[in-house]
Amino acid sequence: MRTISTIIDDPILTPELKTTFEGIKKELKAPFVPNFFKIWGTAPEALKGIFPAMQHILTSGKLDRNLKEMIMIAISSKQCCSYCETAHSAFSGMMGGTEEQIKSLQTDNTLSESDDEKAKAAIDFAVKLSYNASSSSEEDFKHLMSLGYTKSQVMEIIAMSGLGVFYNHLADATKVNIDLEFAGATMAAV
Repeated sequence: MRTISTIIDDPILTPELKTTFEGIKKELKAPFVPNFFKIWGTAPEALKGIFPAMQHILTSGKLDRNLKEMIMIAISSKQCCSYCETAHSAFSGMMGGTEEQIKSLQTDNTLSESDDEKAKAAIDFAVKLSYNASSSSEEDFKHLMSLGYTKSQVMEIIAMSGLGVFYNHLADATKVNIDLEFAGATMAAV
C-alpha cells in the first residue's frame, strides 16, 4: 500500500507558493525546501497555518535555536517520528549540536548528566509535556526560573513542546519521505 507522501505529486508552484517556499528556506537557513513543506504545498491554506507556527515558534524568540532543535529531536525520537528526528538532528548538527548530544537525544530523549543542566531541564520539561500537557506544575516553572529562564522563555519551551507534537503528527500522518539532504547532513553531524 502506498503512503500519502508517495501519492501526492509535487505541488503546482504558483507565485504565492514560491514566495512561501522561499520564506521557509530563509527561516530554516536551508538551501532547499524540506519534503515536509512540499507535501503541504498541495494544501496551500493548511500550509499558511503550518509555516507561521514554525516561523514564530521554532526560528524566532528568546530561546537559542539549537536548544529548540534539540527539543524537537527529543520529542520526535520519543514519539517515533523518523522524519522529524532526522530533520532536526541535521539542523542541530548545523547549529553546533555535538555528535554526543544528538545521539543522547535520539536514544534517551534527553541530554546526558554531564551536559548543560539548563538545556537538559528545558528538554526534559518539553518532553514531559509532549506526553501529558496537563502535567506542568508550579514546581516545573520555579525550577526553570531558578536555572535562569525568563517567563517568556518558559512559555517558548511549552510552545516548542506543542509544536513538536503537532509537526510529528503531520509528518507521521503523511509518512513524509526523509530528504536526501537531511540524511547526508545527519550522517555528517552524527
